Amino acid sequence: MSVHPSAASATDDTAAGGARQSPSAPEGSGTSSVTGVGHLLRLIVRLDRLRLPLWLVGLGGTIVASALAVPPLYDTPEKVAGYAAAVGVSPVNYLMSGRQVGLDTLGGIVANEISQVAQVGICLMVMFLVVRHTRAEEESGRAELVRSTVVGRHAATLAGLLYGIASALLIGVITTASMLAAGLAVDGSITYGTGLTLLGVAYTAVTLVAVQISTSARGALGLAGAAVAVGYLVRGLGAMEDNALVWASPFGWAQGMDAFGDERWWPALLLLAATGLLLALAGRLTAGRDFGGGLVDTRPGRPRASWLLHTPFGLVARVQRGLLLGWAVGLTLLGLLYGAVIPTIPDLIASNPEMADVVGASGAAEDALVDAFLAYIFVFMAVISCGAVVASVLRLRTEEETGRAEAVLATPVSRTTWLAATTAVAFLAITKITVLMGLGLALGYAVGTGEWDQVLPQVGGQLAYLPGTLVIGAFAVALYGLLPRGTGLAWAAVAFVAFQVMLGELLGLPDVVDAISPFSHLAAVPVDDFAVLPFLTLLLVASALVGAGLWGYRRRDALTG
Repeated sequence: MSVHPSAASATDDTAAGGARQSPSAPEGSGTSSVTGVGHLLRLIVRLDRLRLPLWLVGLGGTIVASALAVPPLYDTPEKVAGYAAAVGVSPVNYLMSGRQVGLDTLGGIVANEISQVAQVGICLMVMFLVVRHTRAEEESGRAELVRSTVVGRHAATLAGLLYGIASALLIGVITTASMLAAGLAVDGSITYGTGLTLLGVAYTAVTLVAVQISTSARGALGLAGAAVAVGYLVRGLGAMEDNALVWASPFGWAQGMDAFGDERWWPALLLLAATGLLLALAGRLTAGRDFGGGLVDTRPGRPRASWLLHTPFGLVARVQRGLLLGWAVGLTLLGLLYGAVIPTIPDLIASNPEMADVVGASGAAEDALVDAFLAYIFVFMAVISCGAVVASVLRLRTEEETGRAEAVLATPVSRTTWLAATTAVAFLAITKITVLMGLGLALGYAVGTGEWDQVLPQVGGQLAYLPGTLVIGAFAVALYGLLPRGTGLAWAAVAFVAFQVMLGELLGLPDVVDAISPFSHLAAVPVDDFAVLPFLTLLLVASALVGAGLWGYRRRDALTG
C-alpha cells in the first residue's frame, strides 16, 4: 500500500525519540480535517482497479441486458396490457418491486423488471466498497500508517463518500443509457437513473454511519446490510398495503419519483435531506471516537473456548458464522418469495405467451409451465448461492492479508489443514443453505397452492443443482492456492454464470459459451429427469479443483503466490 512521502520523515522522528504530534490532528499542525482526500481517492482507485470494474460489469451489465431484453417480449399493446393486468395486481410483485407506475407502458415494465436487481444491487455495491476503504482499513492497521502522514481526521470518511457517490453515479448513468438504448422515454429514463443514483448515495451515507458505530468491518457490513433489508422490506410492505409506510423508506422515495409516470422530483429532496443528515451524523461520530474504535465496543468473549474452537474447523465456523447466517436467512426468504410467485405463472404466461420462452416452456400445458418455472428458479437461486460459497472461501485471503492466518499457522496447524477446514466449512454451509432455499421455495409454493406433498420433491430439485455451486466454490479454492492475487476471478465466474442463466437463452449465446457454466451440464429438474452422470462428474471436477488449490497453497509463498 503506497503512502504519502512524508511517512518516512514521520517514522524517523519517532525513532529518534522526539515527541511527535500526528499531522492528522488539527491542533497546531496547520492542516485541515480533510487534508489528503485527493491522495486517498487516488489510492482507492488504484486498489480497486479490478474490483470496481467487476461491480460495474456485473451489476451494470445485468441491468443493461435486462433493459434491452424486455422490450421485444412486449411488442404489442395486448402484451403490455396483459402484463399490467397480471403483475400490476400481484402482492408478491408489490413486495419485491414496489408499486411501479406506468405498467401500461413499456418504460414502466422495464423499470419494474430491473428495479429489484438495480436498487438492491446499487445499495450492496456502495456498502461493500465504502466499508472496504474505511472500517476495513482501520481494522487491518493500514489506515494507521496512512494517518501518520499529513492526512486530516475526516479525510478517509470524505474519500469513502466521494468514492461511493462516483460508483453510484456510474451505475445510474449506465442504467439511464441502457433505457435510452432500449428506446424508452427520455424523461422517464433520466428520472429513473437519478432516483437510482440518489438511492445509492443515501446508502453510502448509511454505511458511513455504520462504519463509525462498529469496530469491525463485518459489524459495519452487518449494520449497513440490515439497513438495506429494512428499507427494502418496509417499502415492500407499504406497497402491499398501499399505505404511507412506503414513505418511511429510501426505496420508496426513489420509486416515488414516478419514472415513466408523472415524473415528480420532490421525493429526490427527501433522499438528499436524509443523506445530509446521515453525513452530519457520521462526521460527528468520526470526530468523537478514538481511531480504531466505534460507538459500540466489541463484546468480550467467553473466558474459555469450547472444545470445537480448539480445532481449525471450529475456528473457521465460528469466524464465519455471521456471514453464513446472513446468506442463509436472505436466500431462504428469497426462496419463500419465489415460491409464492409460482401460482401466478400460468396467468402471466397466458397474457404473454412469449414469456414461456424465457423459462423454456413454449406451448406447454399449465403443469409443464410450473415445472419450467421451477427449473428456472432452482438454477437461478443456485447461481445466487455461488456468492455465498465464494465469499466464504475468500475469507482466507482476508485472514492472510491481516496476519491472522499467520498466527494460526504458527501453531501445529498445517497449511493444508487450514485450507481444508475452510473449504469444508464453506461446502457444508452451502449444502445446508441449498436445503434451506428448497424448503423456503417449497413452503411458499405450498402456502399458495395448498400442495404440501411437494415439499420433498422441491427440496430435492434444489439439491440437484448443488454441484454447479460447488464447482464455482472449488474454483475459488484453486485460485486462492495457485493464483492468490487473481481471486477476483472467482467473482467474475459468479457474474458469468448469473449472466448465462438469466440472459443466455434470450440473447442466444453460442453453445460453446454456455458450456463454460457448470449449470449448463446439469439436468433441468423437474422438466427433465435427474441425471446421475453429470451430477457426479461436476462433483469430481470440484474435487480436482480443491485438490489443485491445496497443492498450490502448500507450495506458494505467503501473500505473493
